Amino acid sequence: MSEKIEILGIETNNLKNIDVSLEKGGINLIVGPSGSGKSSLAYDTIAQIGQYEFMSMFADNCVEPNYRVKSYSNMIAAVPIKQTNYNSNMRSTIGTYFGLNKAIALLYSVITGADRELFILNKEENLCPECHGLGNVKQLDLNKMVDFNIPLYKNPFRCWDRYKEFYAQIIEKFCAASKIDSRKTFRELNDKEIHTLLYGESSEKYSVKYKKVNRLASRTTKYYGVCTDHPMMPEFSVSKKYYSDIECPACHGKRYSSLNEEYKLNGLTIGQFMTTPFSDLIEVIKSIDKKNKDERLKFSIAGLMSFVNMAIENNLGHLYLNRSIPTLSGGELQRLRLVQVFNTQLSNLLIVLDEPLAGLSGEERKAIYNNVVRLSKQHTVVIVDHSDIFVSKAKKVIALGEKGGIYGGNLIDANAYIAKQKKTYSFDVVSPKKQISVEKSSKIYNYQGVKLSIGENAMNLVYGKSGIGKSTLLREYFPQIFEKYSYINQKPLFGNKSSSVATLLDILGKTTEIYAKKFKKDKTFFSNQKGCEGACPSCGGAGYLEYTSDADNKIIIECKDCHGTGFHPQLAKYRINEKSLFDIWNMTIDEAVDYYDGVDKTISTKLRNASSLLLGHLKIGQPTSSLSGGENIRIKLLKELKSKADIVGIDEPFKGLGADEIFAVTQFLEKLRSEGKTIIVIDHTESAFKYFAQKMELQVKNGILCS
Repeated sequence: MSEKIEILGIETNNLKNIDVSLEKGGINLIVGPSGSGKSSLAYDTIAQIGQYEFMSMFADNCVEPNYRVKSYSNMIAAVPIKQTNYNSNMRSTIGTYFGLNKAIALLYSVITGADRELFILNKEENLCPECHGLGNVKQLDLNKMVDFNIPLYKNPFRCWDRYKEFYAQIIEKFCAASKIDSRKTFRELNDKEIHTLLYGESSEKYSVKYKKVNRLASRTTKYYGVCTDHPMMPEFSVSKKYYSDIECPACHGKRYSSLNEEYKLNGLTIGQFMTTPFSDLIEVIKSIDKKNKDERLKFSIAGLMSFVNMAIENNLGHLYLNRSIPTLSGGELQRLRLVQVFNTQLSNLLIVLDEPLAGLSGEERKAIYNNVVRLSKQHTVVIVDHSDIFVSKAKKVIALGEKGGIYGGNLIDANAYIAKQKKTYSFDVVSPKKQISVEKSSKIYNYQGVKLSIGENAMNLVYGKSGIGKSTLLREYFPQIFEKYSYINQKPLFGNKSSSVATLLDILGKTTEIYAKKFKKDKTFFSNQKGCEGACPSCGGAGYLEYTSDADNKIIIECKDCHGTGFHPQLAKYRINEKSLFDIWNMTIDEAVDYYDGVDKTISTKLRNASSLLLGHLKIGQPTSSLSGGENIRIKLLKELKSKADIVGIDEPFKGLGADEIFAVTQFLEKLRSEGKTIIVIDHTESAFKYFAQKMELQVKNGILCS
């Protein structure tokens, strides 16, 4: 293990012909500002080489690599583990994803003497007939469907958003007949009145006149509550967005039918076994192991016990085998994948980790840190991180910079960069003058409601243990409670093939207008969007050509006709202030600010705002798919400048950012606060805590989320 891994002449993405060596059998730490090329080095180069070298020896569908290097030597098989979760299959559970269900089915079959097929979940006859093996069912959610602050006569039903005038009138007529005061908000109604509005049916028909596409229409119908099966408008159905998942009333989340409930292990049916939290399940497994005399089960029990033990050690004791993979946070899934690595019988692997401590509280960070250090004794570990916690244990520290994008991709002094992260900034914290009481009873997942206090027109920070419910608070509860609320999540920005920084910053449309007006052409003549006249005929506006034989094996090559811009070659001759659209698409945001100052002030203002968030390195025509996580969330923040929301919830805005970028984001949030908004942030970046006026550690008491 003494040999070094050598990779020379790396030019993947924005990396600038750098040479890198990695120490085997230890931690190799990669640091640098957002967009500097850390992921390009760790995942798109080091991990890809390790995967490709291994897979190409036997796999028929080995994906063509897209790393660019001159040479490499002494590489070992790589296992890249990211903090991402794109799994959307609700049938995919921890048990199925990590191959544990087969071992559990074997345990139940051997010990109870029943046919093993009875315990296989993907067989139709074994599934709960009510939820078909999902563990939950869809139910209309009153909190999503109704605005509790709008009077009845103004139509508080969000799902009745088309022909609002019709619904407002018929609600008022029904209220009058039912002796319900239509001036009341939904919040002010008693249970009987709520039930009448939701499930009621009028005894008579009402004739209502309303506006319908530039004409006056009339409709005669009875009033039918939204929870009945009688729509008052033809072809109306309640959108899926107004439904919530609730635990299946038949199987209570177990997913299995009642047919196998007579077969028990330590007093638990297989459904109960699958829904027992790991923190409790470990004792059950130990008891089974103690009683077991069958040699066939020893390996399965040992593997199961090791997985559950390691999950608990990695602060995942709250999870259970039936938990759907799509409901896990990126951090939870990364740690579960780490558990699998800890339990593997393979040795001398190259493990690549993406900020393994991100989103974790103090005690959790210590546990994961110790396990990662232990992992480095058996394998070679590459870590992309921003904290200095791994520096003392790292055999090698690689720093990239100086900045992001075209200004990044160089090797810089690691010690100088780490020292810079300790820099202090002056910032005036504004204390809240009033508190917003947040209290609501509403069952979501395993929670019964929320009760806490938020500083109005202040910077609020929410932290707490992983899986405690921080994202649920911002994503599920706050939209029910606050009418003018905006939520910014961690998910990457997606778009079509032509999507770029220009489309994300909403400057493409205005730019095409400027060129169209100048040269007296239609706007589509200057647009590179699919189907427009200005799109490159060779690549359809994407800027690249894609060659593929199947979904997993594709080669992407920059289009030579449009040079990656997506524009029709004929547009190169149309210039404003000596610049064509080709020139603009190759400008950085910082460069484009000066150009647009002389062309359109509204665009230059948008670009200055982006630059204030240290995004000036991005190219105007840079594809959306190439953005880093830190760049993604900062672009999302920019959209809040024109939002009408009074309250803004943001999930981990400091993740993947260095000290300068954290301060830039903080200043931006303070700007939003100074304009009257209440800011609520989930984060565990300790260096950012000092910028917040009100900090709350989230806890759960009797199912209630509270601080």
